[in-house]
Parts: sequence; structure tokens; C-alpha cells
Amino acid sequence: MADWSPQALETSVGKGEVYPLYFLYGDETFLIEESLDLLVNTALGEGLRDFNLNTFYGGEADPAQIRDAVETLPMMAQVRVVVLKDAHDLNDKDWDQLSRLIEDPVPTTALVCVGAKIDKRKKYIKKFIEKGVVVEFKRPYDNQIPDWIRSISKKHGLQLSPDAVSTVHELVGSNLQDINGELTKLTQYMGEKKKVSSDDVLAVVSRIRIDSVFDLTEAIGRNDRARALTCLANLLDNGQNEVGVLALVSRHVRILKLVSDGMKEGLSGQRLSSRAGVSPYFLKSYVDQARSWNERKIEHTFQALLDTDRALKSSPVASHIWLENFVVQTCS
Repeated sequence: MADWSPQALETSVGKGEVYPLYFLYGDETFLIEESLDLLVNTALGEGLRDFNLNTFYGGEADPAQIRDAVETLPMMAQVRVVVLKDAHDLNDKDWDQLSRLIEDPVPTTALVCVGAKIDKRKKYIKKFIEKGVVVEFKRPYDNQIPDWIRSISKKHGLQLSPDAVSTVHELVGSNLQDINGELTKLTQYMGEKKKVSSDDVLAVVSRIRIDSVFDLTEAIGRNDRARALTCLANLLDNGQNEVGVLALVSRHVRILKLVSDGMKEGLSGQRLSSRAGVSPYFLKSYVDQARSWNERKIEHTFQALLDTDRALKSSPVASHIWLENFVVQTCS
């Protein structure tokens, strides 16, 4: 077998196919958990889980226990499922003890490893790719998020208007787990109603994130370094990690660029909102802010974002320092 896309995995499991060996990895944890649930439900259903489902964690599990669970025959079912979460926390010695499960998979068990990352140079990963199904789950690009919002909404039984989709995107961002959480709250708020307007979204979803991003970019636009550092701290305190903050600011500055260019072309109202890809509800705030960001400031900030992104990837341990450097660089 080989590397699969998430779509290929969904198609396979949808046909009722369950293989002995899976490795699901990547930074989009929501999609990983969705695929894991689909796998378990397809293999076992509800009634057989107590007898045929084992879950272990890489940082805690004894490889011998994992091996015993995988080699145990299923009870009153075709297969049993063994889930190994945080598989990236296993060391090479642990994987050596599990090597026979990878080299010669047990046909009556689906071993599903879940991890944040893999090293394809490792012998056990090469064997996984050869013998099993390996799937990477990447975070969607920002322009794909509206489609994801519609898709997740559909699973909740909701029908969001185009403005409602844009408002969810503005308020919640691009994290699918956060989007799902807010849509869950929205489902409870709507009750029997299924058609969701922008006003419904505004009544339920917190504005803390978008207000914090507006405050940060407003301070950067005015070269107010002290205020920008305070806003950055607020974003981090509200649960955004450093990579998330960078993504939010990048998206915000891209919108400012689109709004600025649109205004130069004489666009306004719905046409400008459509060009920038934002809800009309938030357009005035972007227009007001775009007026204080000239072309040179926008280009300078884009370069600083690119430099900071590279720095975060090369040295994530000092991530907060790189973000502070970003603020200092853009407020100079």
C-alpha cells in the first residue's frame, strides 16, 4: 500500500474496507479524529466496542501491552481495533518491539496509529507505507475554510447563509476544531430552526478573537509598539498559539490589501465585501483600518510575516520571541 489522501481514506472506509494497519498524522487534529471515529464505527459499531476496542498513548503505553492487544482475537466481531494515540512519542526502541506487527500485520486487528508527525526516513515508517495505509492531514488553506464551514454545518443540520459563513470565518478563524465547537453551540441556540443568518452567528460566537486581531493590526498600523505587544499578549492569553496568531495576522493583512486595492478601483458596499471575501458586517472596520495602511506598510508587513514564519519553523522553541520581533520589526 502507500500514502493516501484523506479523501481516499474516507472513500475506502465508506465502502466498508478496514485494513490491518493505519498511520494518521498531521496538524489538523479535527479531521484526524473524524476519520478515526469513522474507522472505528465502520469496524465495530456501538455494541461491540467494549470487547474489541483498545486505546493506548505513546508516552505512557508499554509496547508489550500494545502487542498483546493487537494479537488478541476479536470477540463476536470480524475485527478488533487498537488505537495508538501520540504515536510520535514512542522512541526507536519502542518501535523495535512493535516491528513484527508492522512487518506482518495481524489480519483480524486494525492497528491505528495517530501522531502529529512522522519521519519517512525511519525504517518503521517505510514499512508502514509498504504494508499499511499512511494518511497526512494538513490544515486547509484559508480560502478553503468557507467550504469546510458549510460541510461541518451540514453535519449539524444547519443551513448557513453566505453572510453567516463569512461571519463564522471572521469570528472563529481557520481552526476546524474551533469552528466545529462554535457550530455546536449555534445548533443548540437555533433549536428547531435550521436556516442561520449572520445575526444568529453574532448572537452566539465570541468576538474576542477578531477584536484582538483588529487591535493588534491597528497598533501596528500606527507604529504603537507598546500597544501592539499588549495586543499580542492578549491573543496568546485567549488560547491562540504563535503559529495561529501569525496565520490570523497574515489573513487580516491580506484582507486589508484587498480592501485597499478595491477602494482604489472605486468599489464599495457588497462589491468590495465580495472582493475582500469578508462579511458586510465587518467591512466598515476593514475600510477604516485600510485607510491607515499605505502600500509600503502592507508590503513591509508581508515581508516580516514571511521572515517570522521561516523563523518559527526553524526554531519553534523560541516562538514567542519571534512574534515579539515581528511586532518590533513592523512598528519601526
